[in-house]
Amino acid sequence: MIHNLTAGHLDQDGAVTKPLDMRVVRKLLTEMGGTDADCEPTLGGWKVRFEDGCVILPWLGGRVNRVAEEFAIRLHRETGCSLADREHGRLIEPAQLQGAKDKAALAG
Repeated sequence: MIHNLTAGHLDQDGAVTKPLDMRVVRKLLTEMGGTDADCEPTLGGWKVRFEDGCVILPWLGGRVNRVAEEFAIRLHRETGCSLADREHGRLIEPAQLQGAKDKAALAG
């Protein structure tokens, strides 16, 4: 089972307060090589979804998706968005995420 990390402008209850700036989302996906052969967005080989103005990142599932973590850290830095593990009803602080070890390799 894959657990998702939701990135978006959320209140304490997890409700969306405003949509993410999708220009920033697309820019970061491009920088991090976030598309597969069918041009569907992926991070670390796992598909990314868009829902209610948020980005749903595949995060935990047999392993930790460090590329998705790195994307979430960068997106938070650029937009001030919240990060949430909605399945478990908790907000995630960027400092709780490790991100990618080789950040230079993700830059394109």
